[in-house]
Formats: sequence, C-alpha cells, structure tokens
Amino acid sequence: MSAAVCFMIDASVQPTLDFCRRLDSIVGPQLTVLASDICEQFNVNKRASGSEKEPQFKFIYFNHMNLAEKSTIHMRKTPSVSLTSVHPDLMKILGDINSDFTRVDEDEEIIVKAMSDYWVVGKKSDQRELYVILNQKNANLIEVNEEVKKLCATQFNNIFFLD
Repeated sequence: MSAAVCFMIDASVQPTLDFCRRLDSIVGPQLTVLASDICEQFNVNKRASGSEKEPQFKFIYFNHMNLAEKSTIHMRKTPSVSLTSVHPDLMKILGDINSDFTRVDEDEEIIVKAMSDYWVVGKKSDQRELYVILNQKNANLIEVNEEVKKLCATQFNNIFFLD
C-alpha cells in the first residue's frame, strides 16, 4: 500500500537481520492495518470533496470609486479573453441586475431565483456592487440573505454594505 515507516535507532547499535525480522513480525501486521485505514479514509475524503465540485457560491465585486474588483466567477482572465465558470442564463441575470442598478442612483438589493434553482443576489451600496450566485436549491429567502451576509463578513469584512 506504499506506506513507509521510519524508526530512529541508536547509531551505536548495528541492526541485525534477526532484529529486522522480529521488528517486521511485530510492526508489520499493525502497519498493514494502519495503511489500509489511511487509504480508506483518503478515498472517503476524496469522494466527499469530489461530490462538491462546485462551490456553494460564486461572486463578483466591483467598486466604481477605486475600480477594485474581486471575482470567483472568472476562471481565466487575460487582456483579450475572459472565460467564466457560470452558465450563460445566470450571466444574463447578472447583466439584468446590473442594468437595473444603473437606472437607479439609490442603494438597493435584488434577489432572484433562477429557473435552474440557483439564487442570484445583487447588492449596490455607495458605488460598490456585489453579485452572488448561490448553489442552494432548497434555500428560502431568509437563508439566502444569511449566506450573503456570511460571504460579506468573510470576504469583505472591511467593506460596508447596507443591510
């Protein structure tokens, strides 16, 4: 199972073949069980993380005052190409929310549930805009709002968004 164990032995003692065989007979079976347990746990964790390939949320933040930007939606960004990891229907909803924000000068928040059961949230506060896509199909409006608050607290703790 590709497991290796390192034993520290006093340098003044020369290990003999008999010593190594006795050590193997004592430690070998236990090491086999340990390696098997580690392998099994690794596979369990790998399956668990593999089932959640898509994160719970993706976001775009933009500050019009200093042109600061932060995004988890863009996978690769070069001067000529910007690839997104979001379905085109959700990108259209983001565009529609942005269009609504440009029509009004006041701070506002828009929450939309897409046909694909994703939640899309847009917050505009003092020339700062935050767009969040949540992958929580069974969530209600209160839970979505709480998730966005958590995101703001963890990712934007020093940025003031009106509640």
